[in-house]
Amino acid sequence: MKKNILILAFAMFLVSCGKKGPLVLEPQKLPLAVENLVLKQVGSEVELRWRFPALLSDGKTPMLPTQVRSIYVYHLAKPFVPETFQKKSELLAKIKAGELGGRPDGTVTYSVPFRDKLLKDKEHAFALVYTAGRTRSALSAIQKITTRTPPRAVSDLKIGREGKVIVLSWSRPQVDSEGQPLPGLAGYRVYRRITPSSQGEKDPQNGQGKPTGAFTAVNTEAARGEYFEDSDTGADGEYEYRVSSLLGERIESSLSNIAKIRIQDTFPPDVPANLVSFSAKDHVFLTWEAVRDRDLDHYVVYRKSAKDEDFKVLAASVSENLFRDRLVAKGQMYIYAVAAVDKKGNESEPSRSARHKFE
Repeated sequence: MKKNILILAFAMFLVSCGKKGPLVLEPQKLPLAVENLVLKQVGSEVELRWRFPALLSDGKTPMLPTQVRSIYVYHLAKPFVPETFQKKSELLAKIKAGELGGRPDGTVTYSVPFRDKLLKDKEHAFALVYTAGRTRSALSAIQKITTRTPPRAVSDLKIGREGKVIVLSWSRPQVDSEGQPLPGLAGYRVYRRITPSSQGEKDPQNGQGKPTGAFTAVNTEAARGEYFEDSDTGADGEYEYRVSSLLGERIESSLSNIAKIRIQDTFPPDVPANLVSFSAKDHVFLTWEAVRDRDLDHYVVYRKSAKDEDFKVLAASVSENLFRDRLVAKGQMYIYAVAAVDKKGNESEPSRSARHKFE
């Protein structure tokens, strides 16, 4: 009897809880696999570059970089099918997260050195696993690269300056790292590092008032000859350059010697060209060729009437290579000129003037 009473009481308790529908479990919050692993051969090393996922497996919870503890690098240099990679590969390295160099965009890199005889026309496959807290991620996407004996590094990089432009030149390497004649090169990659003149001035590479310590590529397309011009010199400081020779998009030599020069930008932008004017219903429309200086900031539009001796500023900060002058009167003659100003405040000479009678 007592047993039946207890069963009835327990059943009434369940009903009184007011449960509706099945029990819903919270989604797991696990580290996701790295999906953006990229490989590149630099000299006798294979460089791995990737970013850790921004979210955990629930798709909502951020995964903070501080949660990453260790990274495991797996390598295989034999034919395989993806299903057998983890079984056949070797654990090449276990890295503590604090040992990896980071970049402002969240990219991390790790370089694996090889003997030259293991690079000549060899296919290498890599994948990553990492731990976040105490949990291991799944294996990353497997990436492959066919390595080659790299070109011998450029050793005579020279630097000069022509106005605002930094000019680099060097000699073509003739042999690879084993002393064998080189096949045709695919071009060169140019790297740069800028150290600001003062701590108060921000570094354009990382925006934090100090250099990153890493050289970054400045040419998106390979330089085809042993010559390169860098016109992006709007920041004051010490500019350092290195060059590598390319056998392909992902295969390059070790970096060259460092060539450096100190820059203080006192050079104005180019003078705007081909200033023309048109009459519109209620304004004079001006346009001119855009100035191509990398550190261009804005334009200044000047105007005077036919009876004035000196130009006066009509518009002090024009962002595009066009302007509408609405402060005009019919029958009046106006004379216009335009100057370009860079981010340091250096202003070019005024353009050739354009005369316009507003009808």
